Amino acid sequence: MKKIIVSLFAFAFLFAGQLMAAPMQAYYCFNTQQPEVIIEAFDENFDALASKGVSTHRLYEFHLNGQYGFTHCIVSENSGPDAFEKTIKTFQGSEEGRALLAKFYSVASDVLNGAGTPLASVGDAVTPVAMLIDIRAKNNKLFVEELTKLMNSSDRQGSISLFEDTFTGVKGRTHYVVIGGSSLDEVLNNFRGILSSPDGKVFLKKAPKFRKVMNKSLIYLVKTWEAS
Repeated sequence: MKKIIVSLFAFAFLFAGQLMAAPMQAYYCFNTQQPEVIIEAFDENFDALASKGVSTHRLYEFHLNGQYGFTHCIVSENSGPDAFEKTIKTFQGSEEGRALLAKFYSVASDVLNGAGTPLASVGDAVTPVAMLIDIRAKNNKLFVEELTKLMNSSDRQGSISLFEDTFTGVKGRTHYVVIGGSSLDEVLNNFRGILSSPDGKVFLKKAPKFRKVMNKSLIYLVKTWEAS
């Protein structure tokens, strides 16, 4: 059995600057020229899968993602490890799960998968458009402290979420930051606004000591399939 949702992802639900549980969100990134087939597969099978305990799934399209050779990612949002494992078993062991995977792999090829753990979020963690920033932390503790301080600044604009890369994922990446908005213009304004603020300038002055920016991607939310 090919390993889509098995590899899926471990992101999670985020709560205004504070982690309230031990969620798992998993990301599974792939190439396809026929995303409509994947959408159809989820539309046809997800209600039955959700009734059996499968978690919420979101499909994202990567319009600009630098060095990475994938067009889309699916994100599985799980309340914790038990929910993640139940999702895997349901996809593998159900008629609907096998049907979805068969259709998925008829038009998609694997590129990247992994899991992340949410550390903090302010604003709406799920937005139509976002900038995904890959980070290699030189000092994990200091990076998280300084970024969290910036996220909670009175000068912050828009939504910002911070994740720790927990399983596999992008080589060399330790964290990723998602800056969201209702449009690309809003995302860019949020990004530029926070960094040009007084607190942002202080952050940028210190940043070379504790982090390196690896890549920035532009992502769009295509569709969400909510768990029951």
